[in-house]
Amino acid sequence: MAAVLLLTAYGILMIRSAVTGAPAFEPLPAQQTRFAIAGVFITLFVAAIDYRFLTSSHWYIYAGLVALLIFVIVGGQINNETRRWIQVTPSFQIQPSEFGRILLAVTFSQFLASRQHLIHRFSNTITTLIYMGVPVALIFIQPDLGMSVLFMVMWFAIIWLAGLPMSHFIALAVIASIGLVVAFPLLADYQKERIYTFLDPESASEDDIFNIEQAEIAIGSGGPFGKGYKQGTQSQQGFLRVQHTDFIFSVVTEEMGLVFGSLVVLGLMGFILMRIIRVISMTPDPAGKYMCAGIAVILFFQTTVSVGMNVRILPVTGLTLPFVSYGGSSLVTLYLAIGLVQSVLMRHRKQEFG
Repeated sequence: MAAVLLLTAYGILMIRSAVTGAPAFEPLPAQQTRFAIAGVFITLFVAAIDYRFLTSSHWYIYAGLVALLIFVIVGGQINNETRRWIQVTPSFQIQPSEFGRILLAVTFSQFLASRQHLIHRFSNTITTLIYMGVPVALIFIQPDLGMSVLFMVMWFAIIWLAGLPMSHFIALAVIASIGLVVAFPLLADYQKERIYTFLDPESASEDDIFNIEQAEIAIGSGGPFGKGYKQGTQSQQGFLRVQHTDFIFSVVTEEMGLVFGSLVVLGLMGFILMRIIRVISMTPDPAGKYMCAGIAVILFFQTTVSVGMNVRILPVTGLTLPFVSYGGSSLVTLYLAIGLVQSVLMRHRKQEFG
């Protein structure tokens, strides 16, 4: 929890630097602070609840999530040509897919644990794929490719931990290849452009690669110790876009450098992941084990993709850097996830002797 709080505080400081000189964004650090405080209370509340109460209600949670995602498609708020948000008040929106990644870790873990005896049947594998595929399809058409991929990676990791046979993996690889071919034409134009830009940057237009190049310049020019807080040229002079969300890692590395920037952020995230893996190894309950594994995968995958797209080894997907990037729904749901891990940890001995 200390590492989570340190990472969040570090993120708020970097958001404050990233929005300097942009009056429209100046309230964001204060908003992120309020979300963080709310997140701490959510963590404590969720940790106090026996997580098995949630896993036993997994069908209700799953149905509620699917209903929210359908509502987004029908009447959600459109921002930047995507329909991902529900307008709660004139100044407050929620993104159900952000909550969905954590809720689905809960529901799918119990769903799979209850079918553990069927793990060697390929029909069961297809059933789990359909279970995960329904919300993924609803997120894909918002469109949100990054979150869709995250959900499928989480499904893969959890079912692998459950002991899926290698023959099933081979069959799934063939299905996935066919699925990629079918899904690519359905991508939004801007998503296709991102993939084309990543695969063939030389043929991309100047505007398409501008921000990626600025991110590379920012990271490369940061050096070992950075240019100093609020002293970054790319971030402070307006060259880098969406720097408080997608490209916050570039701001961190440019201003704080490798030693006090990148290594601090990645080191804290690595420590958090190690502690979650420890909980996975300690709990004997399959549902608790799979749920913690799903949360670990979410944190690892988002961190890898966010850093990867900043250093140009992965295409831009819009996934944020956990606990560091600005985003109310993202931050609150991550604290919810930490609360779930704490709940599993607090009850593993009761399961051992109960």
